[in-house]
This record gives sequence, C-alpha cells and structure tokens, in this order.
Amino acid sequence: MARSDIRIVTIDNVHPDFYRLLGPLLARRDVHKSLGGPPWDDEGKRWTIAIATSPDSHQEHAAGFIGLTSRGSLESLWAEPAHRDTLYPRLVATAVKAADGRAMHTTVTHTRAAAYAKAGFTTVSTTANYAKMIWEPSP
Repeated sequence: MARSDIRIVTIDNVHPDFYRLLGPLLARRDVHKSLGGPPWDDEGKRWTIAIATSPDSHQEHAAGFIGLTSRGSLESLWAEPAHRDTLYPRLVATAVKAADGRAMHTTVTHTRAAAYAKAGFTTVSTTANYAKMIWEPSP
C-alpha cells in the first residue's frame, strides 16, 4: 500500500467511527505485545489514526494509531509491521499538531524513539528498554 493510500485523522471515543476503526485493535494480543500492554481508552483521550483502504474490498481499517491523553502524555504508538517505518513518524507528527502547541511527554521503547525525535521530542532519560522524552513548544 503506497503512502498516498493511507490518510490520517484525529478523533476521540465519541466519534461515530471510533469503535469501527480502533475496536478490532484494542483487544488484539499482537497489538498488546507490540505496545508492552493494552492501549487504554481514557476519557478525553484523542486518537490519531492512520486509515488504510484495502484495494480488493475497498474496506477501511486502522493501519496505525497513537493516543494523546488530556494530561499531555503521548502513548500507544502502533502500526502494522509493514508500515511502521513510514507511519510511526507520520502519526507522531500529526499528534503533535493536534496537541495545539501544548507540552507533551512520553515513555517509549528505543525502537520507537526515533519517530518522536524526528517530531521534535528530546530524550530526558533512558533505561535499558525505554526512553523518556518531552516535547515543548518553542518560546
């Protein structure tokens, strides 16, 4: 699937397409394994979703997502394995724009850190498996 075949939207859990798009992924074992746990749908969370259209059936499905909490935590970055290299940076960048200039923070695996750095996040500390990162608006 080419990049142009995927569109990115930001919605919350009251949007009429939320459960149609994200519902099938919220309880999948492979998604939980990739994230290191389940993605929680807290009230006030906004989801940036990469929507792909299957060429054969013309059905839409979520090819990736990331969540932004009301506290400014950017979390649960996931994409289909074939699209991670292209979708991770696009999802993070779109979520940053959707945050409307407010400060954000995240704790991510090292494999995801490059996508955040590309969107302007700075690493503040690391452990063997994770990087704590922040994004602050320019003065």
